[in-house]
Amino acid sequence: DLLRGAVQIARAEPPRIERGDLLTDLPSLVAQVPPEATFVLSHSAVLAYLGVADRIRFADIVRALERPPCWLSNEAPRVLAGTAQIGSGRSCFVLARDGAPVALTGPHGQSLEWLA
Repeated sequence: DLLRGAVQIARAEPPRIERGDLLTDLPSLVAQVPPEATFVLSHSAVLAYLGVADRIRFADIVRALERPPCWLSNEAPRVLAGTAQIGSGRSCFVLARDGAPVALTGPHGQSLEWLA
């Protein structure tokens, strides 16, 4: 029922999808967010495809944005700085808000375990 409801919403109001480079195009996209909108930046299993230096660069770009987002990341442990020891030895991802770990998740979102 939840999935059907989500599909109905997406069909009625399709999301805007942009192609680009997350290291160079993010600030210009952020500038297009209406000031009254809640700006949420969300990604899952993306940063692992970048080298360590570019992961750090991305986090620095997000933190330096003129209009800070609610930043939600869902990445494997060790991919985002500060998550190396969390969930080690388990098949999970680390959900973080604004770079701070808040939960362990299944790699495809099938589970959620809040951190204390």
